[in-house]
Amino acid sequence: MSDHYEDFLKRLIQYRTKLNMTQERTSQALGITQSQLSKQELGKTIVPYKSLVILLQMGWDVDYLLTGKHSLRRPSELTAMLNRAEQSYRKPMLRFITWALAAGIEKSLPEFGMEVKCELCILKMRGEGGTNESIMYEIRQVTGDAQLAMAEKLGVNIKKYRALEKVQINPDAELLLGIYEATGCKPSLFLTTDEIENVIIDDLWSQIKPEKQKEILSIMLQVDGFLRD
Repeated sequence: MSDHYEDFLKRLIQYRTKLNMTQERTSQALGITQSQLSKQELGKTIVPYKSLVILLQMGWDVDYLLTGKHSLRRPSELTAMLNRAEQSYRKPMLRFITWALAAGIEKSLPEFGMEVKCELCILKMRGEGGTNESIMYEIRQVTGDAQLAMAEKLGVNIKKYRALEKVQINPDAELLLGIYEATGCKPSLFLTTDEIENVIIDDLWSQIKPEKQKEILSIMLQVDGFLRD
């Protein structure tokens, strides 16, 4: 068990305790026994994908649990705008939103890490042509790695990596942590039941300064009107 995984387990226990959630209550919510949860918190078994999805749905900040960085995501006007868009101009709207977010981030954050770069690249890919591929495939396109190179980065064999990219298997907590360490892409992108575009837009929007948000909204309202005409 890596030091980073141990840090995840410490945050998991602290987070549960802060919410006044006993192991019994938490295990019931997860649909497992208290003994199973105890083994997971002690690192004897790996926290599975299903448990992380349920925790996210319960409102737990799973990105923080795994990475140590709090999720800033809040519902944004841009997401509402994209969801209102008719199918015929959804892609152009997404391209404009991506451009606006990139500009807003650049003016709001003097420096930004791989988390932001990853999300912007995924939005750009989806706006330019879309993809029917998995989020793991998209992340690999962001990094520019071949499948074998990505498998080596994640410490898994090529067979397991290909199954992951084809969504034949889902990443557990240890593998999600490995993906984040190798690429900077947030675990919540794999766990959310919402549209990936919405998750990314809301996350990036939350990192833009309020005054820049107003400027962007003014521009995007005009774009929305133009595309509707």
